[in-house]
Amino acid sequence: MGIKLGIIGCGRIAGRFASDAWQGTDTVIAAVYNPRIESAKKFAQEYHIDLATDRWDEFAAQIDAAYIAAPHEQHVRYATRLLQEKKHVLCEKPMAFSGDEARSLYTLAKENDCILLEAVKTAYCPGFVALLELVKTGVIGEIKDVEACFCKLTPTNLREFTNLDLGGSVTELGTYCLLPIIKLFGSHYSGLHFSGVRAENGVDGFTKIMLEYGDGTGLAKMGLGVKSEGELIISGTKGYIYAPAPWWLTKHFEVRYEDPNKRDIYTYPYEGSGLKYEYEAFVQAIETGAMPTVGVTEEESVAIAEIMGRFLQKEQTCRDAARARIATAKPDIWAHRGCSYAYPENTLEAFEAAAKLRGITGIETDVQLTKDGEVVIFHDENLKRLIGVDARLCDYTLEELKRFRIAKGDEKESQIPTLEETLQLLEPYCKEHGLLLNIELKTSIIRYEGIEEKTYELVKKYGLENHVVYSSFLPDSVKRMKELDGQNRTGMLAGRLSDCIRMARETGADALHPYNGGFDTKLPEDFKTKPVRVWNAEEPFYKDGRLLKEKNMPKYSMYRMTDLITNVPELYLS
Repeated sequence: MGIKLGIIGCGRIAGRFASDAWQGTDTVIAAVYNPRIESAKKFAQEYHIDLATDRWDEFAAQIDAAYIAAPHEQHVRYATRLLQEKKHVLCEKPMAFSGDEARSLYTLAKENDCILLEAVKTAYCPGFVALLELVKTGVIGEIKDVEACFCKLTPTNLREFTNLDLGGSVTELGTYCLLPIIKLFGSHYSGLHFSGVRAENGVDGFTKIMLEYGDGTGLAKMGLGVKSEGELIISGTKGYIYAPAPWWLTKHFEVRYEDPNKRDIYTYPYEGSGLKYEYEAFVQAIETGAMPTVGVTEEESVAIAEIMGRFLQKEQTCRDAARARIATAKPDIWAHRGCSYAYPENTLEAFEAAAKLRGITGIETDVQLTKDGEVVIFHDENLKRLIGVDARLCDYTLEELKRFRIAKGDEKESQIPTLEETLQLLEPYCKEHGLLLNIELKTSIIRYEGIEEKTYELVKKYGLENHVVYSSFLPDSVKRMKELDGQNRTGMLAGRLSDCIRMARETGADALHPYNGGFDTKLPEDFKTKPVRVWNAEEPFYKDGRLLKEKNMPKYSMYRMTDLITNVPELYLS
């Protein structure tokens, strides 16, 4: 009849699994489970799964086995529950975070006659399996050292960085890097050492793990905020094996010798995302009732979980200190393009709704020039996303632009406003309630000559100089605002905090405006008194089809920001 498989979790890895991992096997994906039902429904629709549910009993009743792709902290709980109900389990790495947890899961699986596999795709792919087999032939002699590196630059707003309990480079990438070391040297090491660097929230951004054996060493290097050569080198007494980046997707490796002209080259297939290899081994184990001959063994899984547990214990103090700081953080709240989740962005309706919010600090907006030189409020240089016309805004006059409608046919249908209309609307809120306005000059893609002067003159006309901050991704525009009036407040926009800092030094900007996933460095001493206004790039806009996640102020307060620019200010001010 085949295997009725359930998926737990709807994140990035779950999507890759649902796309291709189960294809070609006697399997049907029968259900997807997520405590957030809207996420489950969206996932099921995208991958053509019949049942989306947030009810555990309903989910369990429909499946024979499950693939766990939930957040790390839920792996043990879900695996335990599934095994207790006699369901086979393929659990994403890391399956557990202590040796005791891992041992308990394997014991439970045996008691209930279930297959339990840790999903480490590298361990099952043909190239890596062949590499291990070749080492066993003695082609490079006795193994004396194994070095494995896996580094990727990860936005700091993703769970890899923001999970203070189980985030970081070791928990995210350590399984891969420890795998060849444990495979070749075994799980009984004599020494274990950790060193590395942490992000400002206490989570490890780059870590080295040194394992000592009686007659050999292993070095695992992993990083989320540091980039290095992701290679695997296995050193022996006759030669060495070199697998280039990305070695964890093993398609190619070489055997090299003392004679640099002598080398053996091996190439292997690697299909799709590589998840099919681990799933095929899982299916075979279920069908035969025996654990696969390749992959992660129980002993290896326990050993890796034990190392991770020891690392997390060592890091606990730093992460607790970050928690204490974050708990007291109260950043000021700005409305990103107005209340842009509840109303079409950058419209008078969105601005008025934001201005009326109690406790709001300011409103962020964007300015461009029309074909006839008028200053208008609009974010994209192209009209397609909001208007449905594939053309540049600057190719239309103001009169022509006013004929277009944002959210056409909707009850919240709006026009593109001018900056003057916006200032007329917001003037009383600024002067009576202290509301601030952040005007972003959209000059980094199209260099609107004279936009700085025109914007400044309009602000002066309404006497709002003390209520406006000017920002731009283009350093020249930030410099120009200071040249027009040395008292103008400015903010330097960039994706990465390090770029904000570098360009702020060049322009004399008064504030830093980084993306909330770009905290790639700590604030230097001379910048610690400057505002750090973070723009949130992961929230949905009005009816754009994305789901609004729950508010998470601690997540946005991790990196010493002073202000949050958000699409849903009403959520954080309620």
